[in-house]
Amino acid sequence: MNFLIALFNIVFTYPIFNALMLLYFLLGDFGLAIVVLTCVISLLLLPLTLRQLRHAKAMRALQPQITAIRQQYATDRYGQTQAIQALYQKHGIHPSSSFLSLLIQAPIYSGLYFALNTVLYAPSVEAINRIIYPFLFHFSTLPNINLMWLTILNASWHISLGIPDPTHLLPLLTGLVTFAQMRMAQPISLTETRDALTHLSQNMQFLLLLIPVGITIVIAWQLAAGLALYRFVSLILTMLQQYFTTGWGSLWVSPVVRYANSAPLHPPLATKTKRRHTSSSSRRRRKHPGKGR
Repeated sequence: MNFLIALFNIVFTYPIFNALMLLYFLLGDFGLAIVVLTCVISLLLLPLTLRQLRHAKAMRALQPQITAIRQQYATDRYGQTQAIQALYQKHGIHPSSSFLSLLIQAPIYSGLYFALNTVLYAPSVEAINRIIYPFLFHFSTLPNINLMWLTILNASWHISLGIPDPTHLLPLLTGLVTFAQMRMAQPISLTETRDALTHLSQNMQFLLLLIPVGITIVIAWQLAAGLALYRFVSLILTMLQQYFTTGWGSLWVSPVVRYANSAPLHPPLATKTKRRHTSSSSRRRRKHPGKGR
């Protein structure tokens, strides 16, 4: 186990750590170094991310056909699987490609997380210099990990990125962006269906989004502010990539509160007209009872 941890650090954590230290040395601002490093890693992983987003978009486009196949082969599992695989092959979709993309991205983002932890919780400057490559600049003091961006408004408005954010601004922003990013990942379907059960299902999905949002806020509330900043920036970059690939999704769609047995709030125009004609005919029959016979 120790061998695997050491191998992971050599391949992922230490290179990212040295890149972070080099950016801090060049920029002189640790918060800005985190932002730039996150952007650089996102750019390097952009081909994989775009491929994953396009794959998700194609899968959503095939959902109606997949639903029809499952209904057609409701009692034949083998026939259902074969038909779905044939549909995937027809459209050139490989379901395992999304998993492979995540398998490549996960260790890189994990290495970035551990690299940030190494700096934010470093006990001494010697512990940092011990990891820095010999051909790079070494430090004589611990890096200044204070976020100084708001000091232009007030000299006392600085946040240490090595402790939980005392203003709680970063955790709340991270939770808000998490919600927005997950809504963008959902297709626009609430406004395209009139089925009450489908509306109820979509409303449940909307409410279930609040669970990962709450978990994100709780975690960011307790971890170092530098990690919350990294998560916030990575989510913003993901949203930009999703916008240019799949659009806004369901971000601007309001959930429709509706129960399965409830009638529509606004009946169709034809129904209203029919009721109006029926009531008028009934009134005429009451006034002239002999005409209807």
